[in-house]
Amino acid sequence: MILNNDCVADEIYASIKRAVLCQKYKIGDTIEVQNLAAEFGVSSHIAGQALQLLCQRGLLNQLTDDMYDVKETHSKEFYYSGRFQIMFLNMEYIIQRLKETHIPIVKSPLIIHVEAMKVGVQNRDYATYIDACEGFYLELCKQANMSILGKSLRTINEQLTAFDDIFGKKFLLTSSICTVEAVELIMAALEERDYDEAIHVVQQLYHYYISLLVD
Repeated sequence: MILNNDCVADEIYASIKRAVLCQKYKIGDTIEVQNLAAEFGVSSHIAGQALQLLCQRGLLNQLTDDMYDVKETHSKEFYYSGRFQIMFLNMEYIIQRLKETHIPIVKSPLIIHVEAMKVGVQNRDYATYIDACEGFYLELCKQANMSILGKSLRTINEQLTAFDDIFGKKFLLTSSICTVEAVELIMAALEERDYDEAIHVVQQLYHYYISLLVD
């Protein structure tokens, strides 16, 4: 079988990029061409091609001919992945607090925000959709007696909008339908006090967001 070297390099590129964005590789971690080639069962040349692509995207520095490290970067994908990680970890923390304190959710105010999210999605109205997402999150924070986390969400939203308004709108609207579906599943799980399922849905949604970034 003849392998397409460009395709193999692209596959390695996507795998390493995903690992960097998911922070399996930390800033400053090194990647050696020979080790990467052995891991994927390819030649050093192909592994090197993939790492060069990652350098071009701003995720890696080339230290020597066969050594690279993960750089501190402000590329869109890396920037967004870190902030999404914070938001989703906060959501898991909120659900855990609801579980520990046995606080039943009050569904009616949450539904108002979910319905507003749907209107925003239907009309492709970014402002309405984001306001509704934030409203749902803030209401959940309030019900869990963790309003302090709401301040961090506002800060993150402001940073994302300021960083790249066009990229942010496109990304969040692309993910909006799945987000609404996930929020409804989270709300249903919390109503049944199935906290493990609620956390599972949060984690699935996070991985979906990351998959959009690494495509």
